[in-house]
Amino acid sequence: MEISLARYNFFISLELLKTLVAKGMKHIILCPGSRSGPLALAAASLYKKKELILITSIDERSAAFLALGISAASGQVTCVITTSGTAVANLLPAAVEADRSCHPLLFLTADRPLRLKECGANQAVNQEDFLKSVCRHYDETPREGIHLISRERLNSLVGKSFEMAKNIPGPVHINLPYEEPLHPCVLDQKEVINGWEIDGFSTKKITSSSGDFLSNVSSLKLPRLDPFSLGIIIVGPWRGKAKQLDSFRNALKKWQKLSGWPILADPLSGVENNQEGLIKHWNLILSTSLFETVKQIQVLRLGPLPPSRELQFWLEKPGKIQLLITEGDYRNLDPIGGSTQFSEGFSYWVNKSIGSISTLPKTNKNIISEKFTSELIKYDLFINNWLDKRLLRKAIITEPALARLLPRLLPKSIPVMLASSSPIRDWLNYSGEGAFLRRCFGFRGASGIDGTLSMGMGLSIIMGRMILVTGDLALLHDTNGWLFSKDRNISLIVIMIDNGGGGIFNQLNIDQVEEGDFKEIFLMPQQVCPLTLAKAYGVKYKQVACIDDLEQAIEWSFSLSTNALIRVCTNSIEDHKLRVSLRNDLKKRLPENLLSFD
Repeated sequence: MEISLARYNFFISLELLKTLVAKGMKHIILCPGSRSGPLALAAASLYKKKELILITSIDERSAAFLALGISAASGQVTCVITTSGTAVANLLPAAVEADRSCHPLLFLTADRPLRLKECGANQAVNQEDFLKSVCRHYDETPREGIHLISRERLNSLVGKSFEMAKNIPGPVHINLPYEEPLHPCVLDQKEVINGWEIDGFSTKKITSSSGDFLSNVSSLKLPRLDPFSLGIIIVGPWRGKAKQLDSFRNALKKWQKLSGWPILADPLSGVENNQEGLIKHWNLILSTSLFETVKQIQVLRLGPLPPSRELQFWLEKPGKIQLLITEGDYRNLDPIGGSTQFSEGFSYWVNKSIGSISTLPKTNKNIISEKFTSELIKYDLFINNWLDKRLLRKAIITEPALARLLPRLLPKSIPVMLASSSPIRDWLNYSGEGAFLRRCFGFRGASGIDGTLSMGMGLSIIMGRMILVTGDLALLHDTNGWLFSKDRNISLIVIMIDNGGGGIFNQLNIDQVEEGDFKEIFLMPQQVCPLTLAKAYGVKYKQVACIDDLEQAIEWSFSLSTNALIRVCTNSIEDHKLRVSLRNDLKKRLPENLLSFD
């Protein structure tokens, strides 16, 4: 009896996923489709055997961001399976973010075979090109159909793709053309599951590759900084592998102890609150122009820049020797263009740099750095007390007050995801030490609002109970993320700042709009009640009217074992005025000049 091509398709699909599981893949996000049917059946078979975790999603865009959250929290390669056509196009926003933020994603996309391409066949598009510009690697099975692939080629395809996603973290795309018939009958499924294989298809043992796709760093010339002269450390969002964060933190402690340099860190940097020399309100200090008296200084930049215009303006001014160190990302990450870039990792650089220092200077040369750091800490403490008085003595809720108070109301073990636009910027400016009491996540790669809720859901799968702080438009942009609430492993508390649209645009320097309505063309308020929407998705919710209600609402949300929404209404116009007022008043309150450190 002739064996159906559907059995061949199912067999190869199962072998493909088995090979990925053997290499360490644990999570698959499965999207619906007919062309991807063999992959769906294969994933379900492995899920039934408890060899992987399978999550389903009707929305490919949300699925990709859910996978992004899982990868961001675990550091592991997470897989998304889609059908052909526009389903693949919906993966692009998450692929862009994964590329820029260096998180490992693997996209398996079913496709039409070659005979149906470029002839007007339904759903046959050039999907092999959709993601190439942002992927670390692209590969495909035979274009005539996946059933023609050999074991040797399958191992090679999976091995290189998985290692590229893992060792140079980012998105990888494998396109899988399927010839019809697609869907095996029950008998064919049983035969494959019970051990049937294609004649001549080798079944040699699959082992995890230890191939090194990174360059050999031993022969590279090490750029130098003098730890005993004046310097400063700027730590941007963490872009290394999850397992490397502890060694990065230890290296930071080691270099700071040696140099005495102050540290200006992004909330997403992974820097801990007990780090010596950490300046918590550094962006507010920069806004007062107190750094203008620092004419000559070494700048150690770790990763991409934090989202601070004041910092960028200061770095662009002359008199700075800048070294930018990345965690294996060889792309140019310097928008200013004034640095030397070293891409082999901070831990490696610190160990080599300190190891090359034979003797300490006879005189205490770094006393200037220690004095500089000490002065900044004094300013930092002053701002800390001043902000408490300005923001926490009124019952009305403002966005700066929310950023100030919320970290204090949360258990220290609870991670936080911060949506782009206002939440991450207010956290940077006003949360103080609260920004570093816990691990914070967010979109600092491409800084979009796509997939905010879905990524938070993905983070919660790995991290457990956690908080998402988001604006109303960012949440509305990804309401399909609520569909993941059916997964009992997700416990996400969403604190939604409802300021009637894109409140951050009130901070633009636009006095007036000559034609059109500013509110309509920038803020774009929507006539949707987020509480009614949450109810439609079966999500429990509360409304917060004043600061005093916030603590009670958080306690309520932690009493639940499910996802929850807390709506906090603010006035974006008044909050913009408050931010401007805080900065102007701070300039008057702080001493006119920092000590000179020429």
